[in-house]
Amino acid sequence: MKVQWQVIVGIVLAIVIAIFAVINVDDVKVNFLFAYVEWPLILVILGSVLIGGLIFFCLNIVRTNSMKKQVKTLEAAKKELERSLAAEKSRKVKVSEVEVPDNAPKPTV
Repeated sequence: MKVQWQVIVGIVLAIVIAIFAVINVDDVKVNFLFAYVEWPLILVILGSVLIGGLIFFCLNIVRTNSMKKQVKTLEAAKKELERSLAAEKSRKVKVSEVEVPDNAPKPTV
């Protein structure tokens, strides 16, 4: 359900940005520190949105990889704890827990 809302919000934002960009078609002067160019404002807006989306996408990939690494580490720690718990349980088997049938022969000493 959360992903559906993200998609809906993304589509609404894309439509709003597209309408905003289409309304602003005047030429603007853009300073690149070493040169000036005149571009339509629609290209500046759409370019800025695309660059922002690319930055967001890259940061999301880094965060996802970090979380995957953390999950692997925690799963390895969980397996190790389960192994040590099983080892401890096998060491603590009580004699009273072992059932001896009534018709079993008695050990001779």
